[in-house]
Amino acid sequence: MTEVTQTTPEHAAIMAVIARETELFVRQDFDGWAACWVHDARTREVCISSSLGSTILQGWDTLSAYMKKVIESGFACNITEIERLNVSVTVSGDLAHVVFDERSRHGNGRVENCFQTRVLERSGAEWRILYASFVLRGHQQTDAGRLAVGAKGEILCAPDVARAQLETHPGLQISHNRLRATKPAWDKILQEGLRSAAEQHGYFQHYRYMAESGRNFRLPLVFGETDDGGVAVCVLFVRDGLTFVETQQDGDIDARMNIAKTVYRLSEGQMRLAQCILCGDNLTTASNALDISINTARTHLSRIYAKTGVNSQAALVRALLSVG
Repeated sequence: MTEVTQTTPEHAAIMAVIARETELFVRQDFDGWAACWVHDARTREVCISSSLGSTILQGWDTLSAYMKKVIESGFACNITEIERLNVSVTVSGDLAHVVFDERSRHGNGRVENCFQTRVLERSGAEWRILYASFVLRGHQQTDAGRLAVGAKGEILCAPDVARAQLETHPGLQISHNRLRATKPAWDKILQEGLRSAAEQHGYFQHYRYMAESGRNFRLPLVFGETDDGGVAVCVLFVRDGLTFVETQQDGDIDARMNIAKTVYRLSEGQMRLAQCILCGDNLTTASNALDISINTARTHLSRIYAKTGVNSQAALVRALLSVG
């Protein structure tokens, strides 16, 4: 585990307690872990994540009982490496306030990023933790297939899975560490979408959007038809003050497709073809995937056009994504 060196002996002693508490938790040493904490009713731990919501453990009796069960049951985190950055330590009398960014790597290769806060109390010559909170950024499993970008498309996080998906995307690429579209007209659509998403990066801006619209900000971008007859599309959404870019079909799109099926009265065959088109397949690829003839695929498509009132695959994708 790697640590950030503090500038004073007192700061170093405080960070040593924080490091020891984490290490003993990972080692599943309950008694050693417990010795790092203040044992009274003021003690509190707050755990927050986008995936799991929030858990608040108030008072040492509640916290210790819960953590004893976690450690003795083998549910402690399998952390192999920790890096603490942007560490700030403020000491006032016998209280110390500490904030830092933490990046941890786990035994299965997963990397987690979180924002941590600690309040420590000094008793005699010893510092002990009185309050701890962490905010785990992102949906740790599902974000593996998503790019995280800034307001102008600058790449902030690009997991290997997301990069691999991007390599096969007909409309997007990374150029000079920025997300760009492969055609000028498509890039204009992308940049306008990124600007719209960036307007919701602030917590209260996004909160107001959600309150007024009834859902989190999600913006499907339909670039147009590709050279092989498919459609280039991606979805932007905002979380944690970042814009995430999804290049593969997700649960939100699946939900919209189910609504579109009812709204446009699509048959099962038409629905399956529409889903293939939404994934970027051309008619030949879609017909092979569905095990139907190209003529049947054309018949399905013409009937879908008649039901939705459009006359191109790009327009069809826009219509399908606009419902819900």
